Amino acid sequence: MGRIWGALALASLAACGDMVGDYPELMPTDRLLAEPALPGHATDAGRDPAAAGNALDARGRSLAARAGAAPAAGDAALQRRAEALRARAKALSQQSPAEDCPEGSADCPPN
Repeated sequence: MGRIWGALALASLAACGDMVGDYPELMPTDRLLAEPALPGHATDAGRDPAAAGNALDARGRSLAARAGAAPAAGDAALQRRAEALRARAKALSQQSPAEDCPEGSADCPPN
């Protein structure tokens, strides 16, 4: 019995050990209170918001033109797949629920 009490005392003393230091690591206040980091283009937008907006609009038109010029990779295959999914969805929507189907009916979904 003495060995059990000794082992329990040793385990409880081991649990009291401080493995990380005197105080747990918290988020440093210099990071919490620091000014937010702004992207480089924010100063340009701050000086002349209209010019920044015009530049963004021009870039958007450029990207839209490029996207419309080249078809997506596998576009035909995607269209075929979409049509097949639409046809399957239509067929499923026209079927009655399994509870309403007579036994052996071809129009009912499998159980």
